[in-house]
Amino acid sequence: MCEHAAVSLAPVPSAPVLVPVPRTLGLGLVLVVLIVAFESMAVSTVLPRVAADLNGLALYGWASSAFLLSSLFGAVLSGVLGDRRGLAVSTVLALSVFAAGLLVAGLAPSMTGFVLGRLIQGLGAGGLGALPWAVISTRYPEVARARMLAAVSSAWLLPALVGPLIASVIAAQWSWRAVFWGLIPVLVLSAPLCILPLRQRLNRPATAQERDSRRILWPALGLSLAAGAVIEGLRRPDLLAWPLVLAGLAGVAWTARALFPAGLWRLTRGLPAALALRGWAAFAVMGTTTFLPLALHELRGLSLTGAGAVLSLGGVTWTLGSWVQDQLERRYGEASRLLRARGGMVGVVIGVLLTALGVLGPLPLWVVGVGWVLSCLGMGVGYTSNSLLALSSARPGQTGQLSGQLANIEVLMVAVAAGVGGALIARVQPLQTAFTLAFAVTVLGALLTWLAGTRLQQPRK
Repeated sequence: MCEHAAVSLAPVPSAPVLVPVPRTLGLGLVLVVLIVAFESMAVSTVLPRVAADLNGLALYGWASSAFLLSSLFGAVLSGVLGDRRGLAVSTVLALSVFAAGLLVAGLAPSMTGFVLGRLIQGLGAGGLGALPWAVISTRYPEVARARMLAAVSSAWLLPALVGPLIASVIAAQWSWRAVFWGLIPVLVLSAPLCILPLRQRLNRPATAQERDSRRILWPALGLSLAAGAVIEGLRRPDLLAWPLVLAGLAGVAWTARALFPAGLWRLTRGLPAALALRGWAAFAVMGTTTFLPLALHELRGLSLTGAGAVLSLGGVTWTLGSWVQDQLERRYGEASRLLRARGGMVGVVIGVLLTALGVLGPLPLWVVGVGWVLSCLGMGVGYTSNSLLALSSARPGQTGQLSGQLANIEVLMVAVAAGVGGALIARVQPLQTAFTLAFAVTVLGALLTWLAGTRLQQPRK
């Protein structure tokens, strides 16, 4: 439930449809999203077994952070390539890179090799995550876009329901490597459905948003590298640790200026606070997802199947929360968004805290389920409401840019949370203490979502 955030700022232009849209294109898009979503949900479940088999607990956090940070840059790169060479070329590249990453991860002889495979996967997944929005906005008529967006979004539901459980069964009966290998044939079969209908390029001038995607290409790469330096510095026990952290923090501060509005880290009222809320909420809930299965396995003796069931429960609840949010939006309208966003973040704070107490031992194990349901329900209601609140405050012509900012802050903060949690697991002994500190960090992130919620504002009419 964390890595589906890998969509970043990519061209979402407005253009007339010049050729009829084959039905196979829609099917191909949905299949690609299903594959990426399944891989995303599966990795969190099998990662404890990967780390055990490859003796790679020291690089545990990097398995998620490498994917996320590379996906941030991969989405922007795919958008620029699609603008210059066409969507067919960018799609071929994204699919090929993602498949190569699956192969490298599945064949990895060490945890370093596995992290490399995840980094390659992220580059491809970033482009694949941005692909539906670029295709739908350029190849589908206005009346069909809402239906296709709903279909693409719904493609995440099935992997959220069964992905962790299927992955845990495959890992238990065969090998965790089969989780990665098994996706490659499906990817190969679905690729022509996407690529062939996109071979004809649209003749139109580049939009302002596409030009923006070129402008942020190098800042996006810089942000990924700088955040990676922070994560590696926190993980290392040697003399390079603090120089890396300080240099990385300086790099994040510098590159963020080109990607996000001023006042983001100060929680300035309005749009910066909405972006900060999204980032810290992702940090708290999706960041917890990256180490929750390992904590349940190591501290509570839960099997990977049991840990996968907890993640599946969270995915279902998040979807339910999104449905509840939609019903509240229909019934009470835009005026209720502020209250929904703040109320959802209260659920996140309480839910993450209960989850932590249930995993660490002060409360019974069943409290983990209650806490995780509450936190994911809060995300379903509050996360989407906050996004709608932010988008409604955007000036005309800036909606696409803001959508990219919402995605980028999410990816960045989840990657940092995974890196911090992984660094604690690598450096702190015993594991009980490491997980206690990791949960303390994500609970703090949850509290900051509440603080950001107090700085939100309804857009002025």
